Amino acid sequence: MVKEDYSDKYDYHGMMSTTDLLDIGGPSEKPRDPLRDTLQTEFISILRSGQPDLVMNALTDPRFSSLVGAMPETTFVEAFLLLSPAYFVEPYRDIHRPLHPTAERSMDIRPLQEIFDEFASKLARIIRLRVSTGQIPGLAEFTHLLACAAAMGDPQMAQSAWQAMLYRKVEPDTQCYNHLMEALIWDGTFTGLRKYRLRVTRFAYKMRKNPPPDSGWSGYGTAARSVLKSVRVVFNEMMAKSIPPDETTFVNMMLASCRTGWVPGIKAVLKAAWNIDVDELLTASDPSSSPDVYHTDPASALHPTGRLLFAVAHAFGTNNDIRAGLHLVEFIASRYNIPIPEKVWLELFEWTFVLSRPRFGPDAEEQKKVKIKPRFVTQLFDTMTAEPYNVRPTIETRLKVAKLAWDSRILKKYMPQMYAAYEILMETRQRRWEARSAIMASVKRRRLHKSHADWQSRDLANAIHTYDILRLRTAQQTELVRKLARNMLINKLWTGRDNPAWFRTLFPQALEEWRDFLPEDFHLNTRGGVVHFVGKIRWGSRNRYSGKRIPIRRPTPYNDVVSGAEVNYLDDEFFWEALLRLEPSIEPTSASLRRLFEPVLERYRRTEDSQPC
Repeated sequence: MVKEDYSDKYDYHGMMSTTDLLDIGGPSEKPRDPLRDTLQTEFISILRSGQPDLVMNALTDPRFSSLVGAMPETTFVEAFLLLSPAYFVEPYRDIHRPLHPTAERSMDIRPLQEIFDEFASKLARIIRLRVSTGQIPGLAEFTHLLACAAAMGDPQMAQSAWQAMLYRKVEPDTQCYNHLMEALIWDGTFTGLRKYRLRVTRFAYKMRKNPPPDSGWSGYGTAARSVLKSVRVVFNEMMAKSIPPDETTFVNMMLASCRTGWVPGIKAVLKAAWNIDVDELLTASDPSSSPDVYHTDPASALHPTGRLLFAVAHAFGTNNDIRAGLHLVEFIASRYNIPIPEKVWLELFEWTFVLSRPRFGPDAEEQKKVKIKPRFVTQLFDTMTAEPYNVRPTIETRLKVAKLAWDSRILKKYMPQMYAAYEILMETRQRRWEARSAIMASVKRRRLHKSHADWQSRDLANAIHTYDILRLRTAQQTELVRKLARNMLINKLWTGRDNPAWFRTLFPQALEEWRDFLPEDFHLNTRGGVVHFVGKIRWGSRNRYSGKRIPIRRPTPYNDVVSGAEVNYLDDEFFWEALLRLEPSIEPTSASLRRLFEPVLERYRRTEDSQPC
């Protein structure tokens, strides 16, 4: 998908008549149009449902163009705010985070940038339609556009909305300024290789100063391209207009400093906004003797929340000082009596793991100076998963702990993480199966009533959204379990008293147990030579798993796995393909169902493209 030019989104169009404002049954001098009445009834029914997918489809459907343009301002704003990034963007952003671009391509899942572009394009289309009918966007619409740009790390979209807002003489408020700063700070941090390049080193600073094309270093900049300078301009303008800052404002100033490696700037913000002296706190023998902090009233706009805790963890983690991040998170949480969210613990754990890894390349010597010991990673894992925090580890977390065991070549510490990761996958599959069952219940109801309205129901749209997120989450977790299986297979130096006969005994058992997650064709280095397993499916194949059944952990005489119903579960793609054959009345390309059948339709397209002309 080609991303639209946001500079043309808000071009002014002449005022047009807006006398027909969805007044069903109201007096009119013109005879009623039955087709328009039918469309109007359907449109209002969709709006009343409040279902984001249905509302998005309706607002972008050419059939409803005149109705969208004629909506009263309050009604339109209420509908427009349903199109939130929390629904359309953030779930996918979180799922894509641990997946390398190469893995995304081999998994054949939709790229995150494409999801971003489609969402932004639809928002632009809606706003253009409103402007073309003389409906001028107000503060609510512009604030929402800025929030969407911030969620996608899209400063171009944010700047275009900002310029349009100034052109319309709409005065921005605190939220608007915060969203603009966020869009600058998170520019290019969610997609491609750029999401792995947030750590601040001399080499990273140099690359962001003047990034080569297609190098994976585009996005926020340093030096002459400094994102900190850009954010300061926004902040200074905000202060000049006497617009009150809040917690998010100062968090953004911290993160802007962290992006350029300006640690004194991070500390200065904490001192100015909350009277937290970082250097004094880190050197004090008794943190409780530190000076009183500011803004202890929970009603204050500057009272800290999990947002500040996450910013502290992220800022000090990316700047190679995770110990300072840990101390500050604990100090702020205790002083303000706020819980530490799981997201903050996982951020601390991720950067602790990153700083424990051996480094190569131009910054290798410099990074060795800040490297922490791997045992500190396991200590943090034990702390956050125990009382009183009880953080539930994700598969990504399990993968990192397993990697430490892999480095140490201790099989008995590696396998428990693999087993735990598989249990998480099974739980997600169960939730996906429940969501799929909810969709099938709607299909059966439509079969009984033969009603087109059933395809437009709120319940079905919610079920499809839930299912689609779980389908992608399941694919992500399956890929990570596959990675665990691969790492287990390729470590040829497993040592220890518990596995003296890895190649003769334990490897054949593991191969039998995890064969669904392994390719059919691969090479294995052994002490006696190289063993070549021959088959159709290889590492990196687009169709990663053979057969139409889901990959599972197989029961063997050597494990305690019990064969369950999952043995016969049909892979989703084949399930929906079979449903299309059994239910010819289903229109998979319709707006309400396309999201559900997209993987099947994509496979059909690839098959057609591969056919000789």
